[in-house]
Formats: sequence, structure tokens, C-alpha cells
Amino acid sequence: MESYKSNRPESKSLFTAVMTLSVAWYFISIIPLSAQERVDIDTLWYRYYNPEQDYYPDLLPEDCYMELYLENGILKKGYFWGTTDEFEQAREGYECGYFVMPMTDIKQDKDSISFRLDIVTTSSGEKVNTFVKAPIDRHIRSWQEAMSRYQTWEPFTDRMEDEIQMSISFARWLENDTVRYNMSVRKDTVRVKNLTCPYIDREGKAFVLLKDRTGL
Repeated sequence: MESYKSNRPESKSLFTAVMTLSVAWYFISIIPLSAQERVDIDTLWYRYYNPEQDYYPDLLPEDCYMELYLENGILKKGYFWGTTDEFEQAREGYECGYFVMPMTDIKQDKDSISFRLDIVTTSSGEKVNTFVKAPIDRHIRSWQEAMSRYQTWEPFTDRMEDEIQMSISFARWLENDTVRYNMSVRKDTVRVKNLTCPYIDREGKAFVLLKDRTGL
């Protein structure tokens, strides 16, 4: 009987310890979820419509698109769908090629974002033709997949630059005023200026936020 009485407090203590650890573990598991910094992740789509297309309705569309991935308003990565006009001084007598490229060398400050588009080169420095003859679907984000699905664009020349420097500033549709950069879905327009070839559009291209996927 004595041994039975001596084990009873020990069992009770063990039960109490297990319950205490369970409660403690519960609170430990939920505290980080409430205390951790919230991460806002946005994927935004923008489209530039080339107004010259209105005069040539029979030609393939030459719109440009951007897909931006942001975490807490910081651009982490992006993709650019465009035409070879971004790499050329002028197009004379031939149809443009189309590309999709990732944004590289992304730099962001409180007023603007800059990024670069790079032509693919081999280890020996030779340019690789990654342009195709038709607009690329927006679900394709690599030149390898684009080349496997579309015909190769032929007028590829060494006149193209190795890289294109681009900058973005964000604007609101309010008397066309430019606002200081503060990335959010309320910014309906992104103005992209080609720094390498400023003669293309000195004021930059106005990319409009697509509020649904119908523009894709």
C-alpha cells in the first residue's frame, strides 16, 4: 500500500508536466504566426498598346507586356514581352521579331525602378537569336520554350545592342501627373523609358495595369 501511495503523486506530477508542456507548445506554435512580419505578395500585369496598330489592322499586334512580382512593394523579379524594336534604332522594310526576357540587374529606389534586358550570348560572346515571328503567349517565360513553339525570326543582325537599360516610373491617371514611387495596385500606369535607345520614345511607353486577365 505504501508503494501505491508513493507512485500516485509521481503520476499526477507527470500528468501535470505533460499538460503544461502541451499548453506551452500550443502558445509557442501560434505566437510566431501572429508576431511575424506580414509579407504582401503581388503579381501585377501591365500592357503597352502601340497606337500605330490602329493604322495597320492587318499586321500582327506589337503590344508589350510586363509581369512584375513584388514582395512588400519591392520588385523581386519580372518578365518583359516585346519586339525587336526595343533593340533597334529604326525598323525599315521588315517585320519585327518578338521576345520574352527576364528583367535583370533590378535596382529600386523610392522614386523609380531600373532593370536591364540582355540578349543571350554564347560562352564565346556570340549573340544567340532568341526572337520569333509572332507574339509570344504570356504563359511562356523563357526563350527556350518560345523557340520551341514559334518560327524563328530571321532578320537577326549584329546591329542590336548586347543589353538594353530600362527605367520605370509610376504614374496615376490624375491629370497625367507623375507621382513619387510607392508600388501598390492603385497605381494604374507605369511609364517605361528605354535609356539605351531613347530615340524610340523620349517620353517612354505608358504601360497600363490590367485589372483582369482579359487583356492577356
